[in-house]
Amino acid sequence: MYSILILLLLGILLLSIIVYLMAHYVLNEQQLFKLKYTLYASLVILYSIILPPIFLLHPRSALNIRLSAIGLNPFLRLFGMKYRVENGQVLDDSKSCVIVANHQSSIDFIGMMYLWPKHIHYCTILAKRELLWAGPFGPSSWLAGVEFVDRKNRQRAAETMQNLIEKLKTQSLRLWVFPEGTRNMSETFLPFKLGAFRTAIEAQIPIVPIVFSSYKPIYNVDKSTNSYYWRPGCVTIKCLEPINTTGMTLDNDLQRLTDMTRKRMMDAYLTIQTTVINDKKHW
Repeated sequence: MYSILILLLLGILLLSIIVYLMAHYVLNEQQLFKLKYTLYASLVILYSIILPPIFLLHPRSALNIRLSAIGLNPFLRLFGMKYRVENGQVLDDSKSCVIVANHQSSIDFIGMMYLWPKHIHYCTILAKRELLWAGPFGPSSWLAGVEFVDRKNRQRAAETMQNLIEKLKTQSLRLWVFPEGTRNMSETFLPFKLGAFRTAIEAQIPIVPIVFSSYKPIYNVDKSTNSYYWRPGCVTIKCLEPINTTGMTLDNDLQRLTDMTRKRMMDAYLTIQTTVINDKKHW
């Protein structure tokens, strides 16, 4: 099996070299976008097939997500995404917390994997249940320890969140949530859903906001204008100071905490930027 894995990874490397040459000498920007995104999705699917036997050694452990990041990062770097982390030391505390981040695109996954080995460590991700049926990615994510919530079934969703709160209270587990609930590349955040903040208050653990700078200079998918591009660039990830929830209650503080966190994140978003890398070493 491992010989097959090595051959597959070598194949990906060879394909990346071919793509690099095509990117600089053959393809236009829209064609390059489609090729890069296809390769990106294929890489994630490939790892979703390869990793489950390893996950079975510790099924449903959030440490599997960190293992995935370590394995994926050398290949994800080939897509030309670099990251500059500001105030990353706030993530180095191993205590439980709820991490909330803005959600722009499926390529957020690349930045998340970049953070995991160095800063995040033992953390699960809250995802919508529909992703559980997304080919091999869904079952592999479940084995890796991702928590899926059924947003269409309030009782089942409440049970999932209650079980998760118990884990947050009793383990040094962190939870990553996208409070906007869906992808959004506009210049302002969508209204935040209350779930992440309800969880933090009930578990009496801090909220740690993380803000990714706008991808617009390097990445765009706009069907209305037929604008597609994925350029090499450096994204800023700004980690804000934790917001303590000790003593807060749902009745008195839930909406205030949600609004306060969104405002702090929006203010930070307006101060950071993504830069394009004009370097032929990247594609």
